[in-house]
Amino acid sequence: MLVKDIMTKDVIYVTKGTSIFKALEIMVNNNIRRLLVEKDGIITIRDIIYNWRKIDGTVEDIMNRDIVFITPTSDIKEACRIMTSEGIGSLVVGDGVRIVGIVTERDLIRHCKVKSEVKVGDVMNVDPLVATKETKLSDIADFMKSYWQRHAVIVDEKRPIGIISAKDIGRALLAKRDLTSVKAEGYMTLNVYKVTPDSSLETARLLMAEKNIGFLPVVDALSLLGSVGEREILAVLSI
Repeated sequence: MLVKDIMTKDVIYVTKGTSIFKALEIMVNNNIRRLLVEKDGIITIRDIIYNWRKIDGTVEDIMNRDIVFITPTSDIKEACRIMTSEGIGSLVVGDGVRIVGIVTERDLIRHCKVKSEVKVGDVMNVDPLVATKETKLSDIADFMKSYWQRHAVIVDEKRPIGIISAKDIGRALLAKRDLTSVKAEGYMTLNVYKVTPDSSLETARLLMAEKNIGFLPVVDALSLLGSVGEREILAVLSI
């Protein structure tokens, strides 16, 4: 399968002078995680959450100017390899000048099958970010930035009871503009889908694709053991 077969053709652009708040509003309202900036850069919801204290600034202040391209006729396996090696979540589709679309981690997760022998326990992150429902979102956002993550597991003792994603924090930021007094409890996702270390990675991929999510806690009968996300799956798919 080729990149052109799975890419999103309707790419949303903003100008460099667009406010960060407005860019976040566009992402949340369109259920997307990134915007192109005048064909000169890209801004993601992770960029905004990592720099949430600059919410009143402009997109130009925090955008990434290093756009990574892939051609429409490249194989999707090549897209997996580039995203993994570059540590990024999307590729702009085009020839370096003309842009015809964008392909994301989520697109690849939906269309690339994992070999059946790979288990979740083989690749899971054994040290995911963990917080409680009382933790302030400002602290979670700062921890996400420190550890280059976009999800945190909300636990009660050792039992996962929710997930906070960068998008959840984005919703809070739109509502409050300030995260310092906002607790995770009010914005965490409660329907937590889980896998075990013995689950096949293909099972995790299919669950993510079906539920349109990018992160799963890994558990045993009593407690959180780790997590698996799009990044871990793409790393396997890139081999």
